[in-house]
Amino acid sequence: MSRIETVGDYGNSGHALWKGWAIYNVSSFTTSGSGTGAVFAIEVPPSGAIENISVTTKGSGYARNDTITVADSQIGNGGGTSLTFRVTEVS
Repeated sequence: MSRIETVGDYGNSGHALWKGWAIYNVSSFTTSGSGTGAVFAIEVPPSGAIENISVTTKGSGYARNDTITVADSQIGNGGGTSLTFRVTEVS
């Protein structure tokens, strides 16, 4: 269990209430594992579909395949679906 290097499997996730052309820095989320301290930059274009998720702070205690779930209220106006993605690489 280590620090997050990359994430993936967010597919074509999106919601009409997520504001387009914004980058949301998210540090509040739940995880299927025991890691803490990660921060993600979530890029949302006008379509509302997630364009990219970058790891800006790697945190510690994460494992490959941990699931990260971000409440929709962290990515815009809320009232929609949460965003779920997976830890694909740790160091």
